[in-house]
Amino acid sequence: MTLFEHNIRKELLSDSPLSSRMRPKNYDEFVGQNHILGKGKILRNLIENKTIPSMILWGPPGSGKTTLAKLISEQVEMNFKSLSAVSSGLSDIRKISEEIINNRTVNNNKTILFLDEIHRFSKSQQDSLLPLVEEGIIILIGATTENPGFSIINPLLSRIKVFKFEEHTKESLNNLVERILKNKKEYFNYENIDIKKESIERLIIGSNGDARKLIDTLELSILSTKEKNKKKIISVEKVNELLENNSVYDKKSDNHYNNISAFIKSIRGSDPNAAIYYLARMLKNGEDPLFIARRLIISASEDIGLANPNAMIIANTTYDSLSKIGMPEGRITLANATIYLSLSEKSNSSYIAINEAYDEVTENPITQVPNHLINAVTDFDKKSGVGEGYTYDHNSKDAFIKKDNFPQKINNRTFYHPKEKGIEKNLKERFEKLWNSS
Repeated sequence: MTLFEHNIRKELLSDSPLSSRMRPKNYDEFVGQNHILGKGKILRNLIENKTIPSMILWGPPGSGKTTLAKLISEQVEMNFKSLSAVSSGLSDIRKISEEIINNRTVNNNKTILFLDEIHRFSKSQQDSLLPLVEEGIIILIGATTENPGFSIINPLLSRIKVFKFEEHTKESLNNLVERILKNKKEYFNYENIDIKKESIERLIIGSNGDARKLIDTLELSILSTKEKNKKKIISVEKVNELLENNSVYDKKSDNHYNNISAFIKSIRGSDPNAAIYYLARMLKNGEDPLFIARRLIISASEDIGLANPNAMIIANTTYDSLSKIGMPEGRITLANATIYLSLSEKSNSSYIAINEAYDEVTENPITQVPNHLINAVTDFDKKSGVGEGYTYDHNSKDAFIKKDNFPQKINNRTFYHPKEKGIEKNLKERFEKLWNSS
């Protein structure tokens, strides 16, 4: 880049958001992702050797995926084209593909095609990229916040390398804040800025590992603060105001599933504090309360089961109550159920039993119901011996008569393995008394 080009670029960027102006020009300025970009790491070596494969950069928002893609194109001196799945269709892919092919024919230059939010591209859109990747016409770099295993078609996924990005640590975010404050004259044309320690801490925590969110919030904090005594003092209240209502996760993203997974597993692990935390996190960020209530019903069935059948009643009542009263009061009913289910005795014996029975039915789908268990509806049935041999359990002293109720091919399988947890301990005792006695 010539000095003239540099000055033009600087002038154009002067009105850009701070996050754009701060984009690193080299690896030393790039913050985070040392596990793949540190000295001697695979991706760093590939870039330095200028042997870039097609790749997917998978990670949370603000972790540096777009920034790295642009940095790679500059480092390897390739043409750089980009599309966003949000605003691009199949025609856009075809158009830019033709441009890339024509350029390759004329200049023999490879092109990096950066596809932001590649998980939003349809199957046909992804299919159209296959020949370009296979023939080496483009170096594809896709950025996604969602698991590529679910969102990228297998033929494309098998031809590219996936690099997993991690969210920024408190340390790396603090380094960004320090860089901004060190260069505040350059970034804001204003030097007398005072950011309290507690404001920085709140900013870092509230950014949730998202560098872009941190930079944008800090920039807005400074720009929206009025000068007082020739100084701008950035308060915690100002930072909180700007962070308010900023969603931690997109309900269609991996984080949606990660948070509900963490919620359910915390209940399963009998940890009410962690479960309440994830409940609050989901509600705070706009999760459908009824979705959470439905998951509580599933948890009551799958993880608590016969150890405490009341859990199912509590979960169902919670759903009904929530449907009637709505939010924000509904959060209390959800909290009640969450804590109750967390501290309930746990048993997955019913869950295991139905799964094992499903497997048996799958393996032996066609079996005859034993004759003694079939109702003789008509006189012809009775004359034919249908239902013969059935004994009515209630006619016995204990309302139980031991008999084989399975089809002949199955022959007395055991699917239910009771556990000595809560109420199920009593059920286990009765089960063993009835069926294990001689």
